[in-house]
Amino acid sequence: MTERSVLAFPSLPLPFFLESGKTHYMPGESHPNRRNLGVFDLILVQSGCLFLGEEKQHWKLCAGDMVVLLPDAYHFAVQDCREETSFYWLHFQTLTPGITGHDSISHSIELPKQGRIPYPEQVYQQFESLHLLATEPRSTAFWREQTLFIELLQLLDPSRSDQEQSRVRKVAEQVESYIKMHYREPISNARLSADLHFHYNYLTRCMKESHGVTPTEYLLQYRLDQAKRLLLTTRWSMSHIAEHVGFQYPPYFSRRFSARFGLSPLQFRKQYTE
Repeated sequence: MTERSVLAFPSLPLPFFLESGKTHYMPGESHPNRRNLGVFDLILVQSGCLFLGEEKQHWKLCAGDMVVLLPDAYHFAVQDCREETSFYWLHFQTLTPGITGHDSISHSIELPKQGRIPYPEQVYQQFESLHLLATEPRSTAFWREQTLFIELLQLLDPSRSDQEQSRVRKVAEQVESYIKMHYREPISNARLSADLHFHYNYLTRCMKESHGVTPTEYLLQYRLDQAKRLLLTTRWSMSHIAEHVGFQYPPYFSRRFSARFGLSPLQFRKQYTE
């Protein structure tokens, strides 16, 4: 699955469930046209076919197909249903917008924008459970709804059905953990390769696919993030902080910090602590 077909949401704060339901159309009926719905609309077809569009994209969604419609886009029926069609729908929201691609530091929750669902029977069961909770008192149903929704996101995560991608993620997580443990020390390509028992080119490929950056780039970003934290929580000198997070030369630390955050370390401290 390409990055263009995947929506990625920062894992914290978690996306949250709003409401769900099940709709049945007869031949000749169609999905309503809507603009700026304000919530993500996850649609899963159980039987028949839906013909939907979003902006310049058109889809024929048949049994086992899903799509996530965006909150700020125009959604419309491409044509009427040709046969009896049933589908589940679920509205959810997040405090951060859905994006494509990866965040190099934090984990992302990924959803296919459109495609076949990987575990149909399990996914249908989750929707049925959510549908039944709609009749329960809100105070009773709330926590169960949120739990079922998170379980549903796990089932729809495209990486679950891809063993190679799973291996790539595991190796990338090893690199990530190693860097977080040893970032204050000199970490060369050779050392990383020897300690993790993988060729450096393979480590780089895994990090690029999973995190969008090379191990060297991740190390630099992590060191700078730790330096930013120390600038806010200590009165250490710039040179002390640079050395503490693994930079051998304070001027180089200052240049890289300025390039990433748009302020020198000293300017950053003054702006956010005084």
